[in-house]
Amino acid sequence: MTIKRSNRGVSIDFDALMAKAGDSTAVGNMRVNAQGDVLGKGGEIVQRNEDRVRAYYKNNPRSSTSASLKGDTPTQKLQPDTSIPDAPKTAATAKENVRTAKPTPVAEPDEFDAPNEPVGYREVELPNGDIEMVPVYKAEDE
Repeated sequence: MTIKRSNRGVSIDFDALMAKAGDSTAVGNMRVNAQGDVLGKGGEIVQRNEDRVRAYYKNNPRSSTSASLKGDTPTQKLQPDTSIPDAPKTAATAKENVRTAKPTPVAEPDEFDAPNEPVGYREVELPNGDIEMVPVYKAEDE
């Protein structure tokens, strides 16, 4: 249900409005009603909109096409290439395995395990007379 509010604050139900005005003649020179049905003399329906659209798409098959972005699907089943060996058996393979092997992890020193939070703060006087608070990370630094 589509209910919109106009700039004057009036609520308008467009679905109810279209259903109510479905048989009235549309504005323009096409001679159709609000539903798109072709009207004849006296406002009688000559051809329904659905029939007119079906005839158009039946007579013009290229007017609407569904195309795949992936391309045509293969109709022939692919066969594996038997000319390529499963695994190369050369001396270069062993060298390549050594070259591409992942390195063993190195243990980190204990100094990296220290907490990043300071134990306290120390006042340091700068040459210009300012005092700066410097964090202390170990108890023996004080």
